[in-house]
Amino acid sequence: MADAQEQAPRRIRFGWPDTQEQLAAFGQAFPDAVADPMGRAFVAGAARLWLPFLLPTALPGERVAAYTGRVPERIGRHGVLILQAGAAALGYWDEDELLRHRAIKKYVVRGQGKAQPTHKKTRGKSRYGSRLRLQNWQRLMVQTNEKLAGWWDELGAPEQVFFAIPVRSRAELWAVTPPPPFPRDGAGVRRIPLHVHVPDHQELLRVRRWLGQGRLEVPN
Repeated sequence: MADAQEQAPRRIRFGWPDTQEQLAAFGQAFPDAVADPMGRAFVAGAARLWLPFLLPTALPGERVAAYTGRVPERIGRHGVLILQAGAAALGYWDEDELLRHRAIKKYVVRGQGKAQPTHKKTRGKSRYGSRLRLQNWQRLMVQTNEKLAGWWDELGAPEQVFFAIPVRSRAELWAVTPPPPFPRDGAGVRRIPLHVHVPDHQELLRVRRWLGQGRLEVPN
């Protein structure tokens, strides 16, 4: 038990405004640290500094000092979209201020818990209840895109967009009219690498909190 505790790394979380300070300390303690192939963390042996996801990724193999020199002082405007069967949560931030938010729910889940768009691909003809669920799924995506487009018109297009959408639903979201007001694979559009729960306002805030946090892992 003692050996396991000694090997377990210490984990320290920090907010994105403290990134430069954390990078400076990490680079001083681990001068050979370089960015991992994904550019999301700086690594030196068992020590690792994970960058807040709101910030730009590092270049693979980049040194800490080089990245520190281009860490932005502002994160600017950004949108967050979480979409699952029957629910969507979306928000628009300027820096850390939440300017607009919306949660939408529709009846699209069958009694067994399977989303209707998925069920349709595995069964035969739809009955009334199935058609209603499919219509609600379409309405959910349309309302989501309309709300986002309204914010884009009112507040301007944000510099970044972060989304958590099941793979099978991404093509459907961009196929409805109107489509989302941002390109699916555009610059500044990034998939959130985090398991998300049923979208609602609290889950939206939890995800945004995660996006703004970095993490330091150092061996004891």
